[in-house]
Amino acid sequence: MQKTTVPLRERNRLETWALIHDKASLIASEEGLNKATVEAIADAAGISKRTFFNYFASKEDAILGIQAPTLSEETIAAFRADGDQDLFGRTVHLMAAVIRSMFPAESLSERRRQLKADYPELGKRIFAHMRASEELVEAALLKRHQDGLPEDTWSELPPGQDSAMALLMMAGTVLRFAFSKDPTVTTNEDSPAVYEAIEIFREAIKATL
Repeated sequence: MQKTTVPLRERNRLETWALIHDKASLIASEEGLNKATVEAIADAAGISKRTFFNYFASKEDAILGIQAPTLSEETIAAFRADGDQDLFGRTVHLMAAVIRSMFPAESLSERRRQLKADYPELGKRIFAHMRASEELVEAALLKRHQDGLPEDTWSELPPGQDSAMALLMMAGTVLRFAFSKDPTVTTNEDSPAVYEAIEIFREAIKATL
């Protein structure tokens, strides 16, 4: 398999991102959340405040190692391709991909979990990003509904936003179930928990109809 080469500029960007996150989470862990100010984080990382905000929207994002969710063209293409997955499964995977975009590989997951336990108020920032993730997925679902061909699964669903919202809510429930089985599903795309959760919910729905 051919190894992907990361351009130098992007590699430098990722290294700076990781450095800021490391310093921010370390200060919060060792000195407390109130001590982890933007000024203190920037000083520890050896950068200016302006540079800090080029990488993170808030000190909470830097501490947690999260960023605003994104929806790439590759992810959209995978969702639009029918493949072996039905619309239900594709929607769950779409939601999972958007959520994973919030957590770069350089994000320190173990430290984040401990900080969330120590400072529950940090959960508000994660919730805000999760809501943004839902909005991205909802927009993609509505677009798919509008572009759907007559033979597409969408033709069997009620028109408009209600169908998109129903799929979105089901996908969120499946992912919460998967997360309860394997907390790494938000960062590990190879986790089998998502596939297993989809099948469990699919069978549960069939059995109760």
